Amino acid sequence: MKVKRIRRDGYPVEDHKVQTADGYVLTMHRIPILQKSQIYDKPPIAFLMTGIYASSDAFVFSGKDGSLPYMLSDLGYDVWMGNNRGNVYCRSHAFLTSKDREFWNFSWHEMGVYDLASMIDYVLKHTGQSSMHFVGVSQGATILLVLTSLYPEYNIKLKTAQLLAPVAYVSNMKGPMARIFAPILGTRNVLSMALEGSEMISTNNFFKELLALNCKDENFRICVSRLWPAVGYETKYLNKTLLPEVLANFPVGGSFKQMMHYLQEYNSGRFQQYNYGQLGNQVIYNSTDPPSYPLHKVTVPVFIYYSQNDYIVAVKDVAKLVKQLPNVHAVFKVPWKKWNHFDFICGLRVKEIIFDKVVDVISNYNILFNNIKKRNKI
Repeated sequence: MKVKRIRRDGYPVEDHKVQTADGYVLTMHRIPILQKSQIYDKPPIAFLMTGIYASSDAFVFSGKDGSLPYMLSDLGYDVWMGNNRGNVYCRSHAFLTSKDREFWNFSWHEMGVYDLASMIDYVLKHTGQSSMHFVGVSQGATILLVLTSLYPEYNIKLKTAQLLAPVAYVSNMKGPMARIFAPILGTRNVLSMALEGSEMISTNNFFKELLALNCKDENFRICVSRLWPAVGYETKYLNKTLLPEVLANFPVGGSFKQMMHYLQEYNSGRFQQYNYGQLGNQVIYNSTDPPSYPLHKVTVPVFIYYSQNDYIVAVKDVAKLVKQLPNVHAVFKVPWKKWNHFDFICGLRVKEIIFDKVVDVISNYNILFNNIKKRNKI
């Protein structure tokens, strides 16, 4: 996290480290509440998780007046921002180094089972609370679904789960990247197996900042072309003023296996664990096919946000996900037809279109909960 920026914006910030059960050392960033609340005995927790190859930096791209963490902090929430193994803040391990192939042998499955579980447990223990609100963008939603489906006991540790552009079913993905690479990297072959222990995206800050220097208005289309394979060619609502900072801080590290797991899903049409081939699956899962994630066990109240122009999360795939989840409280469709996957973090008027609704959901939950508590005390 750009600690200096957050402090410059007028907010306190803390670094917290936690080690996962399989040895990865993760860094979380917290904007704590320094003054005792007159409304809550303890300030409610809001835990934010961003998408693939990104970090907690993404949540403050929109600055002091438009970033979700600041909005929540201003309302008295204890804000925590998570990071996953492999990104720029999580490249340490108990006994491996980032130069070891085994360090990079993970997908978003491990991020859900190990990373998210460890971070939730740490935050609740550190704050002395029993539950929190969760907001996940893109892959952040994926790992929430992985954890709560495989370990249903985590459902009660979450008051709400708001999933922005949630990536689960992806067989209708419109992006050219899937059509080009899924036949190769989404299947079991010599190349995909060789890449399972490789880093996908470089964290070379000099290279990213050099590219960001060319993101002036006259070079906008050249600059934004880096995002086209994932988000599509419609960039009508992308905030151009944020683009230099976005490209200087994205991507920030991850594994090839993360992307290949999604490409496997594109091929199979299922939301399932990683496919190691028939022999590997038999050893790991005692089945020739990888098991699907049991989404019927995700009982946390879920709120879903999607758009019609998302090249990664298609409308049909959102509908399929909604049908599989037993406790969806609301589904919000972005009213602007050209809104794409990246706009959920740094689109024009993202505060009005997305973040205000996210805050309303959390605030309304706490108002209802506190009213019930007051009635019970009478």
